[in-house]
Amino acid sequence: MKDPRAENCRQFAMQDGKVTGVNLSYLPAPTAKYELAKVSLVDEETAQGQIVATVTVLDRENLPAQVQCYLAWPWQGWQFPAHFENTGLPGNANVPYQHMITNKYDPNQQQGPLAICIGDRDGNVLSDVIGGLGLPGARHVGYQLVFRERGEQTHDPIDGPDDGGEPTTPTGDLAAQLQRIEAKLDRLAKHFGLEA
Repeated sequence: MKDPRAENCRQFAMQDGKVTGVNLSYLPAPTAKYELAKVSLVDEETAQGQIVATVTVLDRENLPAQVQCYLAWPWQGWQFPAHFENTGLPGNANVPYQHMITNKYDPNQQQGPLAICIGDRDGNVLSDVIGGLGLPGARHVGYQLVFRERGEQTHDPIDGPDDGGEPTTPTGDLAAQLQRIEAKLDRLAKHFGLEA
């Protein structure tokens, strides 16, 4: 199972007096509906005073999904699939997947107290969980996360239907990919009158 944490989310780090890394914990839940595809820190320099976690949630077709995205706490001691003691949805309905991160913590002694996950209306967790979020040493940082629905994609997110109206096959099978490339090259050659 691939670790979705970016390098700057695997250990606390500072450079030139600014936070450049945090220590987040990834808790996979292989049977849950959504997986955490990626999480990265928006470091102190880049955040420019912003303290938000921005979450993107995609369905199997790589389209935006309409789900409940929770900020949850406390992170320490939580075990899947129990409920978190406290959860909250984003405060701004116009930005449904953006959470304000206001909790400060000492990064030399502990992880941040917050977690983010996808859940149902009753707060049941429906995804992998990422924990340890917060403001290390009260420094202003942010986070970017991508969750996606588990399961095989129904189409290639880059290629849509081709000129012949045939849907492309999912990525991952080299032979199928090569056949798609060959078919597209044949169509281009035909279009430009270069048929063999």
